[in-house]
Amino acid sequence: MQALDLGRLRALPTQVRAHPRLAWAAGGGCVLVLALAAAVRPDAGLDRIPSARVQRGDVRITLVESGELRAEQQSTVTAATDKQIVWLVPEGTRVKQGDLLIRFETQKYEIAKSTAQSALAVARADLSKTLAQLEAQKVAQEKARLDYASLPELAEKGFVNRNELDAARLAHEEVRAFTRSFEASVDAARANVQRAESEVDQTDRKLDKSFLRAPRDGVVVYATTGVAMSPRKITVGITPFEGMELMYLPDPSSMRVDTEVSEFDVAKVRVGAPVELNLDAYPDSVFRGEVSAVAALARPKISKVSGQAIGVKIFDVSIKVLDQDERLKPGLSTTVQILVSENPNVLYLPVAGIFVDELEKTVVYVKREGRAEKRLVTLAGSTDRVAIVESGVDDGAEILLDQPETL
Repeated sequence: MQALDLGRLRALPTQVRAHPRLAWAAGGGCVLVLALAAAVRPDAGLDRIPSARVQRGDVRITLVESGELRAEQQSTVTAATDKQIVWLVPEGTRVKQGDLLIRFETQKYEIAKSTAQSALAVARADLSKTLAQLEAQKVAQEKARLDYASLPELAEKGFVNRNELDAARLAHEEVRAFTRSFEASVDAARANVQRAESEVDQTDRKLDKSFLRAPRDGVVVYATTGVAMSPRKITVGITPFEGMELMYLPDPSSMRVDTEVSEFDVAKVRVGAPVELNLDAYPDSVFRGEVSAVAALARPKISKVSGQAIGVKIFDVSIKVLDQDERLKPGLSTTVQILVSENPNVLYLPVAGIFVDELEKTVVYVKREGRAEKRLVTLAGSTDRVAIVESGVDDGAEILLDQPETL
């Protein structure tokens, strides 16, 4: 005979069982006894075997799994330039919309902006000069027009000859041509100013891209780079490529935990089931949650060591975090206890007192009047510490926690 471990409990013909990793709060449980088989004999060595009493109480059954905190909503901050990072806001910082997150190296763009501003100043000066020349030319044109306008009438009266009239007309047309030339020069000077202003605007935008700001409120989480087997977080000094993910800003008011349960336990998990969460970083604190979704399809479990499927089927489970706390940050490892059932006022006994006999029957040994009495029981559920029994042993019965000599 051998002591029954939790793994063997899974093979028992019961409909209510817990996974080996289940953590039921000791204080109650549930077990169905189908049959009894007794074998009694005197045993002088029973006093050397530790024992415990069958008790009655409330048992709270939970599935215990590991997971990781995530955010339901988050924004991704990407690189808008391929310049070197010279400053980063510390990871974990709670930022407001518009707060500075990342500053890139800006010397190249500062030089380009200075050059563009100088070119703009020259273009504006040229425009001012050309405008002044155009105004002077317009005065000259007006004078030429007035000089010519009076000559045709004088020519008719014989005071001006034909040659003088033609010369005045040609002079007027020549001045008008010069005016059109100056107007074209002004248009060209204005175009130069617009190009220079556009260049300044472009360098300003490039400089603005050198300062990435928060698009929304959130908690700063650095993105990772490198291969999957050896990822590393972004740091000051790296030069990202344009569009590369640099940071995430999850909304801390909408946190969830992603976990998984085996195909043997998925039937025990229901949407809306209460969950208790313990953060590895804060082991003394307990947070509230509830199951929000259970995957409809199973998937192979992947080994974190080898990266290969290990033959076990699992279901993804999402847990909504009900509490809001500054300590709840994305990426933190979390232990979740999913409530499976609460069993009030049931009999329970230590798992160490349960055995499997040579017929593969589940038995316990009741110590009574110096004898070890073998009882056949059927278990309906257990925790890592206790199993629940409905009949076959009485409240207060003393059971052995080690197997006596073969009967």
